[in-house]
Formats: sequence, structure tokens, C-alpha cells
Amino acid sequence: EPAGYRTTAEEVLSRDDIDVQGKTFLITGGTSGLGEESVRVLAKHGAKIIFSARDLAAAEKVVANIKAETPTAEIIYYKLDLSSLASVKTFVDEVKTTGVPLNGLILNAGIMAPPFGNTADGFETQFGTNHVAHYLLTRLLIDNLVANAPARVVVVSSSGHRLDGVDFSDPNFTTRPYDKWKAYGQSKTANILFAYELNKRYASKGIEAFSIHPGGIRTPLMRHMAIEELIHFGLADAEGNYGPQLKTVPQGTATQVWALLAPELKGKGGEYLEDVSVSCPKTEQARDPNAAERLWSVSEEYVKKYL
Repeated sequence: EPAGYRTTAEEVLSRDDIDVQGKTFLITGGTSGLGEESVRVLAKHGAKIIFSARDLAAAEKVVANIKAETPTAEIIYYKLDLSSLASVKTFVDEVKTTGVPLNGLILNAGIMAPPFGNTADGFETQFGTNHVAHYLLTRLLIDNLVANAPARVVVVSSSGHRLDGVDFSDPNFTTRPYDKWKAYGQSKTANILFAYELNKRYASKGIEAFSIHPGGIRTPLMRHMAIEELIHFGLADAEGNYGPQLKTVPQGTATQVWALLAPELKGKGGEYLEDVSVSCPKTEQARDPNAAERLWSVSEEYVKKYL
């Protein structure tokens, strides 16, 4: 196992050279898995947190649990449905009314391998949710980040980017047959390319962006996976028991909080990280600056009426 494989988010935040007191971070998808753990540990160590949730009752429960552990936790949440760009705009407007200066974003929310569907704006569900909505969210909040620079944007990708690249001719599977894993791979490749291009455009203004692979983790993200698929991907044995190689949620959350905060990453924006260290995307397209620039342009076109 690589050195940082078993490091937890808590361990990262306990470092002497990392201090989140008085900083404010926004995290998408704060009600389960890696997002919930990110909210918990950052709030526990004194950061102010804004998180998004599809389900406000679930969000309320998360806050209650965290406050039971950390009564001083400062956490607010707003509703966000990433399958709707109008919802992204409404969410950002609510965040802006707080007047809170943002020191970083963790674009953590995502879906994996659902049946075919389209978002409210006509994008294939995974591409629209995992990439396009987060692109718009970031564009709408970037001025806030620049005003509070240095700031970081962490985009949660996955080693699943190997499953496919971005098909610029048909990203929404309008003519090609839908394959849920190709669609997942496309959205995760888009996450890497987006972080790279965001960094390229904004590093000079004090914004650094990173994409990360959290590791194989047992989280609710796997809800669309049949047991045969878990076995096929080596995530479970023949009896359907999850393998010991899967990380715990606290271990899986380490890389994204490290990306958000580690001083040793200063000047390394644009990189792809895993196991609490700098890594490298596994496909040619995910390393291609031209693809990154092209994705930015088409994404801008997709969301222009909200910019």
C-alpha cells in the first residue's frame, strides 16, 4: 500500500502546520460519505462550513450529529439539486446573501453509474451532475474566492476516469448507446480537465485547483452497483463481502482535505492527487491541456445564460 493509503482526514487536520480557524469552506454533497466527513472534521477543527444538500432533513441530521460532538461547530446548509442549473444559481444566490468570504471549495457531490437519464437542462445525468453543475457553481463563486485569495478548489474525481474520456461529439449519449460506466468515466475525466484549466486561468489570481481520487471506499455512491459489478471491479469477493483493500470513509476523505489545506501543495495547482500525495491521471486525454481548454469552452457555452 502507498504511504498515505491509510491516512485519515483527522490526521491531516491535526498537523501543526495546518490551521483552519476562522476560514470558511463550501462543500457540495455534505449529507453522506466523504462530504459528511469533510464537513465534520473541518468544523471540528474550527472552520466555518457551508454545505449543499438535496435532502434538507438529512442535512439537519448531519448538523445535529456534528454538533453533538462539536457544540461550537459553525455550519449552515442550503438546498442544491445538481441536476438543475437553475438550482445551482439559486444556491449560489443564497450563499452570497450570507456575505461570507470563501477560502475554498470541495466539489464533492456526485453520482455513479445510474440508469440513463437527463438533467433538467438536457445533459446526460452523470455529465450534467458531476461536471456541468460544478463548473457553473465554481464560475459563479470565483470572484468571492479571488477576493479572499489564496484559496483552493478541490474537485473530487476518481480512478474511474480510466473508464472513458470526454466524447466532445456526443457527451450526452444522444446518438451512441448509453453505457453507465463510460458515462461515469467521462464525467470523472471532465473533473480532472476542469481542475487543470481552472488552475491555469486563476493561479495568477491566487486560486489553485486540484483533482483527486479518494480511493476505493464503501460509500452510498455505490448504491447503483449490482453485486456482480462490485465483484467484477474487485471491490467485493465472490460472496459479495467488501474487500479489506477498500478504505474507510475517514481514510477516503484524507486526500480532499489535504488538497484543500496542505502548504506543501502551494504552486502545484492543476495536479491530480491520490493517497495524500501527488499522482498523475491515467489516460492521455486526462493529461491533455487542449482537451482541458476545449472542455472549458463548451462548458461555458452550456451555462452561459446563468453567468
